[in-house]
Amino acid sequence: MSFDIIMPVLGMNQDTGIIAQWLKQPGEWVSSGDAVLSVETDKAVQDIETRHEGYLSHVKYEEGAEVPVGDVIAQLTATPETSSAPVAAAPAASVAKEPVAQQQVVAPAAVAPVPKAPMPMKQSTTGKILASPKAKFLASERNIALADVAASGVAQPFHAQDVANYVPLKATAKSRSKVSVKVKPDALVNMEQWLGAEGFTISRAELLAVMTAGALRFTQAIESDADCYVTLAADETSILNPDRAGLSGIELLTSEVDTTVSLWDFTDSPIASFSDDNHAGISIAFFGESEWTVDLSYDSELISAKQAVALLSELVLRFSQPLRQLL
Repeated sequence: MSFDIIMPVLGMNQDTGIIAQWLKQPGEWVSSGDAVLSVETDKAVQDIETRHEGYLSHVKYEEGAEVPVGDVIAQLTATPETSSAPVAAAPAASVAKEPVAQQQVVAPAAVAPVPKAPMPMKQSTTGKILASPKAKFLASERNIALADVAASGVAQPFHAQDVANYVPLKATAKSRSKVSVKVKPDALVNMEQWLGAEGFTISRAELLAVMTAGALRFTQAIESDADCYVTLAADETSILNPDRAGLSGIELLTSEVDTTVSLWDFTDSPIASFSDDNHAGISIAFFGESEWTVDLSYDSELISAKQAVALLSELVLRFSQPLRQLL
């Protein structure tokens, strides 16, 4: 007589269970009340005991397999049977016959279970990433996305050790996006001329840095109380908080800084296009003479497309109304 071991229901809304560990091996005797295996669900890991006894046989799934509730996963049999396939009879040994009276009855030797080929681990058919509760907790604690673990090639369901051994892939190149706008610079040029007449010694690039930093802060592309370093890339100099320094308080820094914005001034230059994706998270370039083209290249993980559009829109307003910068 044999008894089926099935995948039990351990909680509400449970469709499957994961075999975390076989506590008994194929061919091993199991007594009533013994724990045969551990099963993982979304909520817990639990040892499964049996009310019957027999040899653990016909094990259908290996550790790590996800099994539907109610499926037969093994059997307890009166004799050790490690495979559901019929066992071929062993060939008779060629020995001399002895009189029956002299023959000794020898108990059959214990036969070691025949190793089974590894069974493929079952994957979720619902698109859900399968992981043990401990693996999910560890991933959350280490800020690791289970989708990243899956992308690295680790077979599901994940266990805590899989998460502990996970090494994030090297960061890929930043995701760059770009937005452009055309603007008439007449009002800004007039302001430059007025500043020169009043004795202010400020370059166009520095004035553009003042307006750019002000627009960044106004549109909340950076925090209102955060420091803003605008690097004048062509000169390899930087300005700290140009929008707050005052037109007469601009101070150029030549040491390396954590650049917020890389700014290129190509106005009154034959250069009509330029790409500086690797210089800073936000890079802005100004081209043209009577009409300017303003190109904003940015890391989409740093600012959103909506913020980029708002930033350029604010710059256009400041170019048409330069005194807006001083408000």
